[in-house]
Amino acid sequence: MMIGRWTGAVEAFTDNVSTQKILRFVAPYLAFGIFLGVNAIFHHDLAPFYVYGLIILVLIIADMASKGNPARMLLIFSIIGISALLIGMFTKGMVSVYALTSVGLFCSTLWPCIFTLAVSGLGKNTSQGSSFLIMMIMGGGIISWVQGYVSEFTGIQYSYIVGVLCFAYLAYYAWKVSGILRKQGIDFDKKIAKRPLK
Repeated sequence: MMIGRWTGAVEAFTDNVSTQKILRFVAPYLAFGIFLGVNAIFHHDLAPFYVYGLIILVLIIADMASKGNPARMLLIFSIIGISALLIGMFTKGMVSVYALTSVGLFCSTLWPCIFTLAVSGLGKNTSQGSSFLIMMIMGGGIISWVQGYVSEFTGIQYSYIVGVLCFAYLAYYAWKVSGILRKQGIDFDKKIAKRPLK
């Protein structure tokens, strides 16, 4: 999750678009390097982790495809999350392990997108809306309980259908909220296009 968070936080460090493009490649691999370094210090076998270099590349490509639009990013990463969960559910061995553990990488960029989209256009009610949104984090606890309950009938591997349904809702939300915000005159593509290159 740290790798995805570092990638998503690039814009917080600089307004320079050129520097942001470079950091979108550097930040995730820097975080990955720190992860590998810590594991090397404790003499853990690093070989199983190397495949994440390719998975991180998928993260970077998806991040670039979003072009900074939070709705598009939420949609893209939700679809990738669904794909990773389905691969994890219907494969065996290390392929399943890599697919399921990569969900955290793709999921880590979603919260900032959800928050941005949810509070946009609230005006004077932004602080109240963000307070309600923070309380909704408890949904993670409820969803975990639901998945545990489903696993009693399906087994652990197929209980991830709960996550698939959650990602499907997020994809729908990303699609729906774009139209709602456009009706309010909020278009993230236009906002991004107006950014100075510096």
